[in-house]
Amino acid sequence: MATLAGAALFLSAPDANAQSASPQIEEVIVTGTRIPQTDATSISPLIGIDSATIKTTGATRIEDFLNQLPQIYADQNSTTNNPQSVNAISGTATVNLRDLGPERTLVLLDGKRLMPGDPTNGSIAPDLNFIPDALVNRVEIVTGGQSAVYGSDAVAGAVNFILKRDFTGFQLDLQGGGYQHDNDETGIQARLLASGTPRPPRSVFDGFDGEITLTAGTDTDDGKGNLSLYGGYRAGESIGQGARDFSACPLEAKKRLLVCSGSTFSTANGQFFVIDPTGSSLVSDLTLDPSGAGNTLRDFDPRRDAFNYAPFEYAERPDQRFVAGTFAHYELAPAIELYADGMYMSDVTNTRLAPSGLFGNVPVSIACANPLLSADEVQRFCTDAGVPLNGDALLAIGRRDVGAGGREERIAHSDYRILAGAKGVIDDWRYDVSAQFGSVALGQTDVHDVSLSRAFDALDAVRNASGAIVCASGNPGCVPYDVFSLNGITPAALAYVDARAKARGDTGETVASANIAGDLSRYGVISPWAQTAAGVALGAEYRRESLGYAPDAEIASGDLASAGFSSPAVSGAFGVEEVYAELRLPLVQGKRMLLEDLTASAGYRYSDYSNAGGAQTYKLGLEWVADDAIRFRSGFNRAERAPNVVELFTPQTLTPAGLDHDPCAGTDPIKDDPFATQINCARTGVTASQYGNIAPSPETYNALVGGSPALKPETANTFTIGAVATPLEGLSLSLDYFDIDIHGVITTLDPDLAIEQCLQTGNPYLCGLIHRAPISGSLWLSTKGYVSDLSANVSQLETRGIDADATYVALLPHWNGGNWGAATFRLMGTYTNAYTTTPEPGATPYDCAGLYGFLCGDPIPRWRHVLRTTWNTPDDFDVTVAWRFTGAERIATASSNPNLTQPFGAADYRLGDRSYIDLSVNWRASENWELRAGVNNIFDRDPPIFGFDYASGVASDDNTYPGVYDALGRWVFVGITVRQ
Repeated sequence: MATLAGAALFLSAPDANAQSASPQIEEVIVTGTRIPQTDATSISPLIGIDSATIKTTGATRIEDFLNQLPQIYADQNSTTNNPQSVNAISGTATVNLRDLGPERTLVLLDGKRLMPGDPTNGSIAPDLNFIPDALVNRVEIVTGGQSAVYGSDAVAGAVNFILKRDFTGFQLDLQGGGYQHDNDETGIQARLLASGTPRPPRSVFDGFDGEITLTAGTDTDDGKGNLSLYGGYRAGESIGQGARDFSACPLEAKKRLLVCSGSTFSTANGQFFVIDPTGSSLVSDLTLDPSGAGNTLRDFDPRRDAFNYAPFEYAERPDQRFVAGTFAHYELAPAIELYADGMYMSDVTNTRLAPSGLFGNVPVSIACANPLLSADEVQRFCTDAGVPLNGDALLAIGRRDVGAGGREERIAHSDYRILAGAKGVIDDWRYDVSAQFGSVALGQTDVHDVSLSRAFDALDAVRNASGAIVCASGNPGCVPYDVFSLNGITPAALAYVDARAKARGDTGETVASANIAGDLSRYGVISPWAQTAAGVALGAEYRRESLGYAPDAEIASGDLASAGFSSPAVSGAFGVEEVYAELRLPLVQGKRMLLEDLTASAGYRYSDYSNAGGAQTYKLGLEWVADDAIRFRSGFNRAERAPNVVELFTPQTLTPAGLDHDPCAGTDPIKDDPFATQINCARTGVTASQYGNIAPSPETYNALVGGSPALKPETANTFTIGAVATPLEGLSLSLDYFDIDIHGVITTLDPDLAIEQCLQTGNPYLCGLIHRAPISGSLWLSTKGYVSDLSANVSQLETRGIDADATYVALLPHWNGGNWGAATFRLMGTYTNAYTTTPEPGATPYDCAGLYGFLCGDPIPRWRHVLRTTWNTPDDFDVTVAWRFTGAERIATASSNPNLTQPFGAADYRLGDRSYIDLSVNWRASENWELRAGVNNIFDRDPPIFGFDYASGVASDDNTYPGVYDALGRWVFVGITVRQ
């Protein structure tokens, strides 16, 4: 939201670091409209943040600062490491307004689109790593829907990064910092001790991150142009989950108690699911007994035998980024200014997961005569399962290759953007004609995974003529893969099954646009009760977006053990032709009786998509200035968002981690297992003979995921109404109510919801999404058993709430008549009254405001705020204190909504509220030197901790939500700026 004082402080403040060669103009353009106006107010709610405020946070990643704002929710960032917490780990950084998804937040760079990001990220949102953060002059965030102004993907709003340009001379920016944390969670440390997990050091200082940016520029000799150059390098150190006591082991919720647990699907000592020869039932769940003699087995106990994967995984990924670019403009004639940008980024990051191995995804036949089997294993695998000694046992094997080390994925992006255009003023009409092309190239390398084909080859062992155990296939290089012994996997076997895989991909965007803007005074389009004529903006735009993804044979075939199933190549593109218009019409101005100004606005855009046909968006707005102290505003926006290339063309593939539970699985009626009744299970495809005999999975079940070319545009209605008041000198207040309602949401229907609703209602559409394996009825032991989770236009999403923004600036008087400088207080807060999803037509809506977990995902707190207080002393020394607050959360399964309430025992776990205090100082030592330092989360407040619980849909490798809370400790930073 823009306030009157806020506009002056954050939108119109001059940049002391950049010198403009262009004369000052009386009219300005604010984000949210293309029509020039004489002030920086906005009918749409607008937030303005200047570079000085950003510097007080010490952020070297722009998303870390943005995620502190109450209107923005964490998405892709440096703490995302495991696909369990985010749909796909792309190595990018994205911005997510209102938690409506980054695909519904438009990112602008100086008012023009930033190209799409990673082709594997489901939202294909622009990568904020591309933006040189040291050159950001200010950020303008306009909410309330801006599709009519900028295009369909501005459903939630637009984030406009306005860069410093027109440099003269030389500037060096250095910034660095790290995390200091005291591991003092005594309760968690007791759990670590009980499980035998090493405790991290009492005090740690890690996660060092440093950045250097060089900027130089010069004006042309005739003063009509400028050339500016920049280059920057950033390097960030990784932090392992084992470096924090609360994430050193995966915590599991057991009757409101947290205990160290881990993976119960694949362990270091092996896990063997013995399946009935018909494939219809589970005979036993076994593991190797480390205390036994020889290769003996015992029943698997998840509390005792789970695998602690936390020490292998990142709490923060390592990262290296290089950026470079140039900005140039030249006034060719009084009415023609040519301009061009060239920008480049190279970014490399790594994810790291626990060791690979066999994950039980695909059952395998093992000959009972296999010489790798001990007598006890033959008894348990074959005899006890009714398999003759000359037959084959059917096993689902889970065994980690701990000796191979953790799996790593190297993700590299090379991005560039070229922009050229001309702008100027002809007869009071501003015009801007431009063309731009942006491209992102992805290089992905996976190491230390396991090839399933080579592993199955190496599992099939026989004795040769000399009595040695060899691979039955005789394939060159094959070494028997002895997963049946505690220490049987040799380095040679690891080398044979080890897989290295690569993939490449790209996205591209071409935009050609032309627009004009001005007022209609010369045409007499002016209200008889106003002094200012109507303002208009007209334009046309062509945009083409493309995507390609080409995996190698290992990935494409689904041969990687941890990938689960195949991931074929994909490519696609679409084009869109658009025309748009805006009108700003002052109706009444300068009148008395609470009618100082009354202005209406409207906008319209027609889009013709090559793949989705025509779409219309429009907006209506009204601004009423009662007097100099109070202003009211209201707006309505209608948007149609067409599906993007990822939503359309992502290949359809099975994933073994798409469904959390199957209420119809289980074989123990004493434990009320299966939970659902036979009649209800029949709706999901369970036959009478299968009921009570479907083997449960220890963790997750299969889902079919991917895009769909049949997608249609989604429609959104956004309504806002608010007021801006300046009751006292230096004080401005604003409140804005928002209501965003999206129909035909392009999303995936949660498989857990689909199966639960099918059980309860028998909805034909939902029941049709469930595909059970023909013989076993399983949703995990066969590739023919899964729940369809493809993108579709099936749901409705609505969020409502209130934004508050208050700014107060006061001089601090001194007793001798001088002053102590000035103090600025700014509070930005958001109250989310509702975040409601209707999963499919006719279904019961569920509200996730104030909840987390099952179906709701990451927390959506009712109230969030940032209160920032800055003391600007007369001695060029500034002190800033910030208070960041996130409200308490309740687990979704404890709510009263029938869609969220789960009957299988989820407890009412709560996440307490969190307050973080930040302190920073800035000293302008001279005209050429500026020093700064600070500490964020100065009291090292730990995040709220919870344990994973598949019944309640709660799972996180860090035992918290690191993008929502400060999960790594105190951020201590220093910085310096040198100008010449």
